[in-house]
Amino acid sequence: MRVLQVGKFYPPDPGGVETATRQVVEQLAALGMEPGVLCFAGEGPYDDLGLPWPVWRAPAFAAVASQPLSVVYVRRLAALAPHFDALHVHLPNPLAALAVFLARPKARVVLHWHSDVIGKGTLARLVAPLEGWLCRRADLVIGPTPVHLAASNRAAVIAPKGAVVPFCVDPSMPSPAAADAARVAALRQRFGGRGIVFSLGRLVPYKGFDVLIEAAKALPGDVRVVIGGGGPQAESLAARIERENLGAKVFLAGRIPDAAMPDWLAACDVFCLPSVTRAEMFGIVQLEAMAFGKPVVSTDIPGSGVPWVNRQGETGLVVPPGDAAKLAEALTTVLADASLAERLGQGGRAAVAGRFSPKAVRRALAEAYARL
Repeated sequence: MRVLQVGKFYPPDPGGVETATRQVVEQLAALGMEPGVLCFAGEGPYDDLGLPWPVWRAPAFAAVASQPLSVVYVRRLAALAPHFDALHVHLPNPLAALAVFLARPKARVVLHWHSDVIGKGTLARLVAPLEGWLCRRADLVIGPTPVHLAASNRAAVIAPKGAVVPFCVDPSMPSPAAADAARVAALRQRFGGRGIVFSLGRLVPYKGFDVLIEAAKALPGDVRVVIGGGGPQAESLAARIERENLGAKVFLAGRIPDAAMPDWLAACDVFCLPSVTRAEMFGIVQLEAMAFGKPVVSTDIPGSGVPWVNRQGETGLVVPPGDAAKLAEALTTVLADASLAERLGQGGRAAVAGRFSPKAVRRALAEAYARL
């Protein structure tokens, strides 16, 4: 079966959906299928000629509410669709929905439901009819967790066609074996203190880093909070840290190179995902922390799969989103109880070796595609 992945961006462009798209391509190839990828062209540079499958990157002429706009993208899908047996469409991506609508492909249509369209206002209302058509047209809908399907605004249509295929920890992700002992020791010395809380992500409102900064006030004085990543909130978060005299306790590490990520994950004592809205639906970075045996403290976002990934008392602790006091309490609990931290860390390793392993995910994907 020839399967065209229809997404927004594709590695080396960073992002959780981009990582998920690559994983699906690799798993389909391992199952003996012939994948291809249609996506938008980001900043690059790209070296797609070395890939074992074709990648078509369409330039965008503008973006509205983070949605790239590209005539080339629409035309290319129409040209490619007749040559594939299935179109695997990663959503949300209104332009992909439009492209499929205009192409009217004979191929089977698989929707990968990463998230509902959230917080887009007028754009969400405009694309709602198109999205509804695509959901009805779909032959199969894949959700990374059961929550993606059951809690979606389109649950009535997509849940009966749904299959759960989670993301996995694969060889491209940070590996404990890649951590350098000397660099890890240097990081721990740099931040000192009794414990290091590490958080990572794009510095945008839904990630809840402002809540984590507020929670830092209630953490023991010798605990250090390190936030990695860049984004539009970098200046405002830095200003808040300075304004509230937290410069000795909270650190913005900036964007961390992929090659250095194993050292940072190995150096921390607990990983925190403080996201506050359904824009965070899975949190692949939780799996990366679990692979290092780190307990995870995350949030119980209504309608999100985040707490399905990080299970309360099994791989970490889960607190209400936006509650700085509860977040501080959970972080303090894990840092103060070595046996609890060890048990949760072992639970994370077991989850990565089990339900989030490439083998388990490949089996789930094969079972889903068997429906086609």
